[in-house]
Amino acid sequence: MPLHLYSNIYRSGSVPKDWKPIKGSAIKYPVRNPAVRHYLQQLLAGKRQQVIKKGDLGEGHYVEHSSGQVAGVKFFSNQGTP
Repeated sequence: MPLHLYSNIYRSGSVPKDWKPIKGSAIKYPVRNPAVRHYLQQLLAGKRQQVIKKGDLGEGHYVEHSSGQVAGVKFFSNQGTP
């Protein structure tokens, strides 16, 4: 499973540097996939949650550790959609 830990979502290289999240737009819930949860626990023990955050250029989806580190960052652009 190729998940890596990053200090923030921008460090992952998946999120554009000029992306600005919309305040209060984050949806957070527990990591439901047991295999992913176990793998991340081996990388860094502690609590984590799945996050979906809307922004001006699109949405960022990632897993956030209680320390602020992130993994599995994906960015879905809304550019080109009316």
